[in-house]
Amino acid sequence: MFRQLSSMKRVWQTPHRWLSSTPAPKINPAVLANIKASDRYKPGDRYNGFICTQAQFIADFNMTAYMFRHEKTGCQYLHIDRQDTNNVFSVNFRTTPFDSTGLPHILEHSVLCGSEKFPVRDPFFKMLNRSLATFMNAMTGPDYTLYPFSSTNEIDYRNLQTIYMDAAFRPNLKYQDFLQEGWRLEHAELHNRSSEYVFKGVVYNEMKGAFAENSAVFGQQFFNQILPDHTYGYVSGGDPLAIPSLRHEDLVNFHQKYYHPSNARIFSYGCFDLDRTMAFVDGQYLSNYDRIDTAYSIIPPQPRWKSARKQHIQCRYDNMGAPIERQNQIAIGYLMTDITDVYETFLMHILTELLVKGPNSYFYKSLIEPNLSGGYNQLTGFDSHIRDTMFVVGLQDLPREQFEHVEQIFDRTVDEVIEKGFEQSHIESVLHSIELTMRHQTTRFGLGLLFNLTPLWNHDGDLIRAMNVSDLVRTLRENMAANPKYLQRKVEYYFRNNRHRLTMTMSPDEEYDRRFIESERQILQQKVAQLNESDRERIYREGLELSEAQKSIPNTEVLPCLRLHEINAKAVPQSSIEQRLVGNVPTQLCRVDTNGIVYFRGVLDVSGLTKEQKHLLPLFNTIVTQFGTEQHDYRAFDQLVSTKTAGIGFSTHLAENVDNNGQYEFGLYFGTYALDRNVPDMFDIFRQIFNELKLTDVARFEMLLENYVSELSVGIAQSGHMYAMQNASGLVTESGRLREHLSGIEHLAFMKDLTQRHTPAEILDKVRSITQLFSGAGLRCALNYTPGSEGQTLGQYESFINSVPLRSTARVWNISRPLVAPDSANISCRHTVMNIPVNYCAKSLLTVPYSDRHYAPLKVLAKYLSAKYLLPVVREQNGAYGAGAKITSDGLFSFFSYRDPNSRSTLDVFDGAYDWNVDKLPKLDEQT
Repeated sequence: MFRQLSSMKRVWQTPHRWLSSTPAPKINPAVLANIKASDRYKPGDRYNGFICTQAQFIADFNMTAYMFRHEKTGCQYLHIDRQDTNNVFSVNFRTTPFDSTGLPHILEHSVLCGSEKFPVRDPFFKMLNRSLATFMNAMTGPDYTLYPFSSTNEIDYRNLQTIYMDAAFRPNLKYQDFLQEGWRLEHAELHNRSSEYVFKGVVYNEMKGAFAENSAVFGQQFFNQILPDHTYGYVSGGDPLAIPSLRHEDLVNFHQKYYHPSNARIFSYGCFDLDRTMAFVDGQYLSNYDRIDTAYSIIPPQPRWKSARKQHIQCRYDNMGAPIERQNQIAIGYLMTDITDVYETFLMHILTELLVKGPNSYFYKSLIEPNLSGGYNQLTGFDSHIRDTMFVVGLQDLPREQFEHVEQIFDRTVDEVIEKGFEQSHIESVLHSIELTMRHQTTRFGLGLLFNLTPLWNHDGDLIRAMNVSDLVRTLRENMAANPKYLQRKVEYYFRNNRHRLTMTMSPDEEYDRRFIESERQILQQKVAQLNESDRERIYREGLELSEAQKSIPNTEVLPCLRLHEINAKAVPQSSIEQRLVGNVPTQLCRVDTNGIVYFRGVLDVSGLTKEQKHLLPLFNTIVTQFGTEQHDYRAFDQLVSTKTAGIGFSTHLAENVDNNGQYEFGLYFGTYALDRNVPDMFDIFRQIFNELKLTDVARFEMLLENYVSELSVGIAQSGHMYAMQNASGLVTESGRLREHLSGIEHLAFMKDLTQRHTPAEILDKVRSITQLFSGAGLRCALNYTPGSEGQTLGQYESFINSVPLRSTARVWNISRPLVAPDSANISCRHTVMNIPVNYCAKSLLTVPYSDRHYAPLKVLAKYLSAKYLLPVVREQNGAYGAGAKITSDGLFSFFSYRDPNSRSTLDVFDGAYDWNVDKLPKLDEQT
């Protein structure tokens, strides 16, 4: 539940939601008049223990924001009133640790282990099969902890509201839960007093896994070093070597201090009754407290340095990564604005896009195109999740001798920006992406709003101003019009004249793991050396008692549960969909209110490709839009794409037949979306890709190839359970094996081997041959658009179809034979060795496809096994961070574990699922 380095995520980076065409929720006119007048709740008036302090209609998103303050405690409340059925609720706290024991993180876990009203271990997990929640989680950031959920069912929403509020304000915080979730000393063999002592604990193992990723080590160290003087100088999630210093009483005291209503911020979003929510929050919880002074949790600005600093750190050698001599990283970063300066923070997002994103940006030209490295590292961008925002440019996979050269290039680039400024067309493309992002809104809009506002709100910033994005854009345009060198002066101020600069470098050390293990062993020895006989007896007894508690059957009757009659069985209203042949291309037309956006996507048949060409498709998808056409070089083409569309996305399409798990479709997917006014340009861009693509620049391809291979090894440890399941699936079916070759460990091995055996020019020839798909492959497409734009949309689409030499085709189903016979005693196994301190285990077996009558029960079984068997045993008893089961549409049923200190014992748990299930199934009831 710890959101690893959430501050490293870019808020304004446009997400690639290629399949989404969800219309923006619309407010009905009768309600709209009231909302626009903001007379539903008026500033200064009192409502259920709260005073309304602000009310404003946010035209950019068709919603009204209401700010309240609880009269008795001062608790802040933000409600977003919007006609959206996916309602959101969250309670947030500003949490500022002053050590690296992981105190707020372990508290977040412990809070979820039972409360006054619901004395059940892990009520969140127990609610998985009792709720229709569309999201349910908890997250620890660098200076805040939040508990959000969402649901479309109001009864469910009220149930979860009670559980969340009770967990936050009245948790049990039992010592035994601290031992399970945080850390503990325990015998390696539970029932053997003579066996050695070991460290155990869910968060302890989680953080060992989190820092198995070198990018996480680099990011955390950079964050701590550039902001060293307050809470940001510590690891809020917990340093594995510091976690064993935490005491249970520290947890209790931290909760009492920080989880107070005066230090809380409550958020709600959607269309459910706000009066009822406020009355509940006030009457059941907040009214029981008195206001306290929360100055202790305020984070002061970081004192600015008088001169730049440098730091070099070490990391583990990554056996899945580049050659060891290139496994180095560098990052150059500055502290920038105070997050509460909403306009300046917005401006820095714009400047960051102009400076680092795409081939027209300055740092891309100076640092990426010369092919010095494996591309930008994970730190690159603008971080506005903390009090003092920061800008970073970093590179990964470069030789150490390039460090000084990179710094020189960085400084020269800043000077060049100040001297030359930015092209107006480049600025317009960035502002266009903002307009498009505002209009393109998904079913998780409320959650996205919460996550984006939380950091600003955490420091008492102006939320209303932050949501009025059009006003910020207008102010920016006015400033640029008044001063043609406005952006250049900002770069000069924030970069050239900014002395709070950190240059951090990192290199691998093959002794890194040995030193960590030795440090861990010494800490363990120190703990053991301090034990007297009474302590040893207590630890042995606590281990047995915890084991018994974990195996006990919880009384889930105290938890609320949706009854079948409380679930709305009415079908979700369907949009108008028509199947039509357009120029012999099968086309799906969906007429729906898309908020002035047209969504276009298509699938090309790839059955004519060779095996090698198919395995090269992921590389092709990455580079195909990064070259030019006959009309535009790659810079001009990128400018055109970003100014007229949301970006062009290509990806592999592998879909199993829902009626027959012996068949699958394999294709090349492409798609984008654009404003109505840009539809002609959107289709002209695709016409150029299909007819005029120029994959000829070998030097550029070499750079893109190295960046691609470098990026493949990033994040493997972070998503190890996904790689493990994919690897296991590849041993069961041919479609699973193909997916493994396209995006799994096998693909990384294939690309490494390919680059060793062939020159970039030879590989480019192979990749270029895939463009044959644009001149003869079968195609089918889909369009989503507002009915009023149908004439232009279909006319432009038909012109595009007529311009490309494609053929119509029905779906091509490939045969997917099971690779393991159902009655075979020879179970296929594979072990991938990675030098990380945790494991990821998976087991896959073939069942029945989606349309089979047994599929639905298996889908329920996967959730049942996850909640009732795998999480209690693999997570609670054995210390893994996560575990579960899932089933895909083709019937591949998979078990998995995440950041798991064990391997063989977990595989035994997977094997025991059948016997456990046979024993438990007869006891199922409606609530289960």
